[in-house]
Amino acid sequence: MPDGEMPAWMVCDGIISKMRDELLSQAVSVMHEQLEKKRISLEGRLPTFDESSSGQERDAFLLSQIVKEHKNIEKQFGEYIEHAKVGRENLARIEELQRFLLELRQIVMLSDYSKVCESWMADAERELKESSAARILARTMAKDLEKRRAVLDFTLRDKRLASEKVFSEEERKAMQEALVGS
Repeated sequence: MPDGEMPAWMVCDGIISKMRDELLSQAVSVMHEQLEKKRISLEGRLPTFDESSSGQERDAFLLSQIVKEHKNIEKQFGEYIEHAKVGRENLARIEELQRFLLELRQIVMLSDYSKVCESWMADAERELKESSAARILARTMAKDLEKRRAVLDFTLRDKRLASEKVFSEEERKAMQEALVGS
């Protein structure tokens, strides 16, 4: 490795870390949209966060509660949709609930994807001898192929990440090579 060049495992760690952070950020963003649209309401007592606590802690707590309760929410809303009488008011309400359920699934998926990156980073950090970030990504992807492949594919296809150029050209190339090579 030439002087000043970053080791491949560090490049790979950076890629996976960015994926984790961006996916989590998107999950929180969708959650905030749903809170603003009042599709999600905060009921009951939230743990108290002191002034030094960041909004990130509150967001992390709310996100974990949504992920924890999403199956119950889907079941309840699914039953409501199934048994609702067809009428203009109910039809509008059903469409709103279906949109919410899609957003809820997106929040859960993005949260799950960010969690997949945690163990993936740990695996990549053990690949000290490999000189190619793409090979590290591909090799470590194989340890949980279905989930990690889905995360990588989603990340590469995400239009917002591409338009904001979250990943450099070299990083995107390594990600694409890993996806093809897995």
